[in-house]
Amino acid sequence: MWNLSGYDSEAVGFDSVAVKKTEDASTGTQTTEFFEAAVATQTVAYKDGSSMTSPTEDLTTKDVKYSAANLNAFLQRVMPGMLEQLDENKENAYESSESDEDNEILTAKLVQELKVREVQGSGDQALSVLDLSWSNTGNSLAVSLGQKQHENWCTDNGLIRFYTVKVSAGDKLVHSMDINEKNCVSVLKYHPSVAALFVYGTVTGEIVICDLRNNDELQMTSPSGTHGSKRVTALSWLESTTAETFFAIHINNTGKRRASTDRILVSSGSDGTIVAWHVNADNKTFEAIVTYSVNGARKMAAPDISCFDFINTFPLRPTGDKISNDIFVVGTNVGNLFLCNIKNAQSAAHSGHVDPVSDVLESHATCILAVTFHQDKPGVFITLSIDSELRIYNVKQASPLKIISLDYHVSCVGWLPYNPWLAVVGTEAEMRLCDVACGREVHVDGLKGTGGVCKLAVNQIGGCRVAAGDSEGCVKIWDLPRCSHTPGDDLDI
Repeated sequence: MWNLSGYDSEAVGFDSVAVKKTEDASTGTQTTEFFEAAVATQTVAYKDGSSMTSPTEDLTTKDVKYSAANLNAFLQRVMPGMLEQLDENKENAYESSESDEDNEILTAKLVQELKVREVQGSGDQALSVLDLSWSNTGNSLAVSLGQKQHENWCTDNGLIRFYTVKVSAGDKLVHSMDINEKNCVSVLKYHPSVAALFVYGTVTGEIVICDLRNNDELQMTSPSGTHGSKRVTALSWLESTTAETFFAIHINNTGKRRASTDRILVSSGSDGTIVAWHVNADNKTFEAIVTYSVNGARKMAAPDISCFDFINTFPLRPTGDKISNDIFVVGTNVGNLFLCNIKNAQSAAHSGHVDPVSDVLESHATCILAVTFHQDKPGVFITLSIDSELRIYNVKQASPLKIISLDYHVSCVGWLPYNPWLAVVGTEAEMRLCDVACGREVHVDGLKGTGGVCKLAVNQIGGCRVAAGDSEGCVKIWDLPRCSHTPGDDLDI
């Protein structure tokens, strides 16, 4: 020990402490990402309130006697206005609930009335308008007159009367020529691009091609027994795109090259057959390419075909919107509706015939009067049945897009040009317009009570001009307005 001096008298010592060497240690922690979520809630407080009347309040109804004279005077003042309002509500029952600013006042104009029945057959029998057709330029109109119904065989003479617009007559239709037939002419049709090419069919199955440029030797007639010598129910000149399919079939069958003036005509008969014809008026060619027997492959009874129509082609449509151009739809006298295909026809039981049916669509309950494809909506068509049911179909599905039940007797229907969803309907009292997109009637001034319509022909050139024929042999020419305001597209097509 050390000896120390100073203030301390004794030495002070400390115990030694051993120092241990320690290793460095480090720790680390890792945290996961933290999200904060919140849910907002809103509470609603309800408060009930009640009131109580004082028992001293007199709630009894006092018996007041009104003067009969004053009451009568009051009713005389208000009743006329009430009745007028009720009549107005009844007339506008089918009009939309849009504002008055959106509702257009549409007015039809009667251009001309043709008394076609002035030239009629023997006897006093009434001659009805059986069919109408406009030429491709809209300057000529063909009218068929005859008996609408026959008990057994047709023994009446048929008459086709032609009218042409003359500038010297104030741009009115003037009688130009007649064609007489030994039987009633059930259907007729101008060619859509060749004004002089005209065809008609009779109730005995004959089909006659006419070249109206040449008064001599102007007719070519189908072979005997066409359509089983039964009524020709519909005729259609095919546009070039659809006609090419039949020309290809014809070349494969015969090896003959087609000419630039060759045309394709399709006819249907009440015996259940549809025939595609090769027509060339210059070479006087009129021959069958293929004969279809509807339901022939199913070995079922042949349907009584009442109408048919081919799909309209749209070459400029986007690829996704395009639909095959070899489709047509057939309607029958008992309401059946068949979707048919030109290329994929099956062999029928009848020798040499093929069955074009690819699908059976949802049928009507009664006879189908008309089948008409839309001019601008690919694959969309309307049908009209004798029980006043108007349907809209799309070839992509078997069930209708919309069913409209009309409350009046109908006879015919057609699409109006320049009006996307407007159809003109012939009724027993007048011609009416129907917006098929929303299923309502479009009110047009000037049409009400103008007379029954049994046949319609819509001029697709220039404007909305419609020829309407009745059962008394009279044809009225109407100019219908263009409807600039149309409802939204309510159909899922």
